Amino acid sequence: MLTGRAIDHIAVASRDLDGLAAQYEALGFTLTPRAWHQDHMGTSNRLVQFGPGAGPGHNFIELLTVDRPETMLPHSPGFMGFGQFNHDLLARREGLSLIIFRTSDTAADLASWKSRGLDVYDQFNFERQAVLPDGSEATVRFELGFVTHPKIDALFYVCHNKAEEHFWKPAYQSHDNGGEELTAIILVAEDPSAHAGFLAGLFDGDVRPCMDGITVGCGPHGIQVCSVEALHRRGWAGTAPEDGMAVPVGFMIRAPEKAGTFTPPDEAGGAFIQWTS
Repeated sequence: MLTGRAIDHIAVASRDLDGLAAQYEALGFTLTPRAWHQDHMGTSNRLVQFGPGAGPGHNFIELLTVDRPETMLPHSPGFMGFGQFNHDLLARREGLSLIIFRTSDTAADLASWKSRGLDVYDQFNFERQAVLPDGSEATVRFELGFVTHPKIDALFYVCHNKAEEHFWKPAYQSHDNGGEELTAIILVAEDPSAHAGFLAGLFDGDVRPCMDGITVGCGPHGIQVCSVEALHRRGWAGTAPEDGMAVPVGFMIRAPEKAGTFTPPDEAGGAFIQWTS
């Protein structure tokens, strides 16, 4: 029986979106054209979409940059500045910055998190123009609800896609590398179990101990929190985060043609890719 909530997408943040896109195209991914968020966000992106649409289990990777810091809204009491969060993170590092779950009721998820005593913020709604495969444009709209944890270097949120008919396009979902789906997000921490309560409490995902650390159920997906030693065995060469922090450092992609291979962070925007069958 599946527990938890499916992962909608992740974001890989970079100071150079064109360079990041070139890396992902070299890895065999098909990308959507560049799209600009509203000025109050100060960001733009390109996407790697998986699957035949918005069905269960299908998700995407967002390649993201902050390109208009002068127009973005900063944090304020109760308000999470989307661009500000990524801008501050990019001052420290590049790589995974956002972990996002699918929802059909953003307000209800925020209320649930608040009742659990989590650090939540005001609902955040926005829209942008999407370039369709035929070159035309359509407006896509989203409702977001943010939650943070002081010991995890990422922004978590739920996303209600309000215009899925303009978002999911088969022309963007076929990849030369055979990639089919984002299946897991990987964090590193000195003590993986210290982060189990927060991650499991987001959507009641089961926590399973493993030799690498812990795995938290996210519907058909999962979040792994691993020790440094375990990730070194996989091929990652990073160091332990300080002060009890957990940091997202990689993710898994189901791609049978590349199963068992490993792409290091310097070839994928600061986050390693573990390819699985």
